[in-house]
Amino acid sequence: MKRSAVIPVAALLLSVGLTAGLFCWTRGGMGKGVRPEFEAFRSEGGGTPEARLKAPEFSRWNRYPREPEIRVALREQPVDALTLEIDAPYRIRAVGGKSVLMRGARLASCRVVVDEKGLRVGGTRLDAEGVEIEVDRSPAIWVGGNEYRGRVRLYRRDKRVLPVNVLPLEQYIAGVVDSEMPAAFPREARRAQAIVARTYALYQVEQAPRGAVYDLFASTRSQKYQGYQYRGEKNRLLAGESDSSREIAESTRGVVGQHDGGLFCTYYCAVCGGKTVEGSGVFKDAAPVLSPVTCDGCRDARLYRWEAEVTKREAESALRPLLGREGKKLGTVKSLQAVRKGSRGASSQYVVRDDRQSFQVTGAALRQALGSKGLYSPNFDVQDKGQSLLFSGRGHGHGVGLCQWGARGMAQRGATAEQIFRHYYAGAVLVGLGYR
Repeated sequence: MKRSAVIPVAALLLSVGLTAGLFCWTRGGMGKGVRPEFEAFRSEGGGTPEARLKAPEFSRWNRYPREPEIRVALREQPVDALTLEIDAPYRIRAVGGKSVLMRGARLASCRVVVDEKGLRVGGTRLDAEGVEIEVDRSPAIWVGGNEYRGRVRLYRRDKRVLPVNVLPLEQYIAGVVDSEMPAAFPREARRAQAIVARTYALYQVEQAPRGAVYDLFASTRSQKYQGYQYRGEKNRLLAGESDSSREIAESTRGVVGQHDGGLFCTYYCAVCGGKTVEGSGVFKDAAPVLSPVTCDGCRDARLYRWEAEVTKREAESALRPLLGREGKKLGTVKSLQAVRKGSRGASSQYVVRDDRQSFQVTGAALRQALGSKGLYSPNFDVQDKGQSLLFSGRGHGHGVGLCQWGARGMAQRGATAEQIFRHYYAGAVLVGLGYR
């Protein structure tokens, strides 16, 4: 496809926001007791002096002397087929191989499928379990409706194909910033988002199991990432990154958060609703710095407070498979009541009663089951209205870590990216990676 001008758009609607950073793996990484050597250096930030991180000194963490690459799974599950298009000279090799299996000046849009021996790209069979596409000029590789920087790998998974984008970390961060936080949000809020996203991504790199072919997902199962550009409604080209997000990434280049001498999973959410949630009440690998903090910056968010009315029959249909996975059989739902409400929000407990017995479920489990019915977070009260249940809640997302709308509010009042980060991850420190 011929590249044309893209339309910069905010990837999040200002009225909603986007829950992100949902999952972190728990395979042992650096762990406690691993103390890298630190070396003081002066942060040059980028942009105007008043917009830089205000802390004049950061420690340098030499664990990453060169900018790392990130491997992003472009689908949460392998797919039966996908469309591929390349608009620059390209070469395709087996992953880890040297021999060129396929090359050309460009590749018109074609289907990629799996056959009994490998992958079929258009009319060409490639006998390999995985192939890597590299181009002379990046970005140039289209997978589905998105164009990506760097390289793309295609893996054969049984009878399906899994696409993975491999690119430099800072290019990835530029895409995440625009995908996760609107361009209309203050610059310091977006810089805090970049630091949080970079820390999250590198944590995933370090926790990825041995032999894994990707580090994280391009969806909100990890962090939202749409590549360089993508086709929107009516086939309009929309920007996945922008001059602004590239500058944001560059101005925070290499800055990450640390706790106990290592990276930690910087979970974050769209709207906390006034107070963040204890991380350990939601995620098994939550670091101690993910403790509840007050947040009055997200009051302008549409989902700061919300209501959702769900019929008991709808609740029954949604809860039955959830309880079924635990070996429990739910009958006709009669009532749903809170049995424990505390400051941790997501660890609140509820009792569901049917015509024979009762079951305990958490607020997080209810939100998971009834999210499509308007439960935007696990923090809510519930009122029995006879044939239906009225949920009155606060916030959007799991409520752990940085609140994106709260960061907006703090930045509007003059807070720096460092101050925002330290507020939501109290006790964490900022360091610069060696490649800075």
